[in-house]
Amino acid sequence: MKQLNGSYLSIGAGENQIPLIRAAKGRGLKVIAVDTNPMAPGLNESDIKILESTHEYRKILHAMSKVPLPYKLLGVGSRSYGKAVYTVSYLAEKLKLRGNPRDSTNLFLDKEKFKLVVSKYGIPVPKSIPNLGTNKTKDKKPELLFPIIAKPKEGSGKKGISVLESEVEYKKFTKSRIHESFLLETYTPGDEVTVLGFVINKRFYIISLTDKITTGLPNFIEVAHIAPSEHISMAGELKMICQSIVTASKLKTGPFVAEFKITKNKECILIEAAPEVGGEFIADQLLPAHYGYDYFKDLLSVTIGEKTRPEFLKTSKKGTIHSAILFTLPTTKQKKMAELSPFVPNVYETVFFQKQLIPNGTPLESFEGNHKRTGVTGISTKQFISAKDWYSSLLDRLDL
Repeated sequence: MKQLNGSYLSIGAGENQIPLIRAAKGRGLKVIAVDTNPMAPGLNESDIKILESTHEYRKILHAMSKVPLPYKLLGVGSRSYGKAVYTVSYLAEKLKLRGNPRDSTNLFLDKEKFKLVVSKYGIPVPKSIPNLGTNKTKDKKPELLFPIIAKPKEGSGKKGISVLESEVEYKKFTKSRIHESFLLETYTPGDEVTVLGFVINKRFYIISLTDKITTGLPNFIEVAHIAPSEHISMAGELKMICQSIVTASKLKTGPFVAEFKITKNKECILIEAAPEVGGEFIADQLLPAHYGYDYFKDLLSVTIGEKTRPEFLKTSKKGTIHSAILFTLPTTKQKKMAELSPFVPNVYETVFFQKQLIPNGTPLESFEGNHKRTGVTGISTKQFISAKDWYSSLLDRLDL
């Protein structure tokens, strides 16, 4: 691709940020990286370092005013989530770069407000349950269908999710001090899928559709992502729903990720959405391994305003049938992290990625949600086998 003269601001310099930093460096850009950790690995690959929290957007802007910039600043981006994404919006606005409005980014940080806004556009979402702890009126008592999902209005990584199985649990929860910070929803059965894409000039472009497998009730820990999705025929409808989300939230430019439940009646129910790259090793491991696609080259182009029209990924690498990102969890008896055994593939399979997520000797009791996962393996197969049968065979061999 064409080499560029300019600089790029990376909000974050951790391991997950390195693909974006390298995409910028590969195009000849000078990288200014921000991270509060002086040992962040991305700082070693950057040209200018700013030691600051990625949440301190005003301090970062002040630091940028003191940075000597011999090259024009072309863009700002991040691989992180939550408040760091707001920092990107703030800096894009103040530095006159491409990005999303701050109000739009803020909307996604408030799950309750976001749900109200998108439902007005006809986007299907799980039914909300009135929180009796805050209901001071004499309205008719709502009909409750259990289980009920209680999830934090702010947060990520499936951390803090509770499942209320009965009216006794529901009443106890709504009378507790923490109830006001939770959103209550009916449980939606169905298959889960993840949509990755980009927003460019207020238009949504779908990149990929993958199947997500979780532990289900009560923790919903994500244990696998598989490409291609078995619901590939739903891609057109999911793209239209994502475009409606973009319109409702007034997003302009940047990455986008959304999670849906697909019911038996083929209805697509929005579970989560965010103007982020998303984690789970989908963008940086699964898509390159299965499709040969470099997500971060396009992310760089989108954030610096290059003309690009990302296309939906349909064709896998030659001969590859399925690819998966597979996570391991500790056993109920395991109290401390021990070294993971490497996965041994069969003759049809290739291991393209493997990583231990928790250091040896670390106590495991305090970890919640997705943070409880101990390791991750990326595997591809050229065997003509259904995704479900292949996944079952992987579980057997991983001792899960």
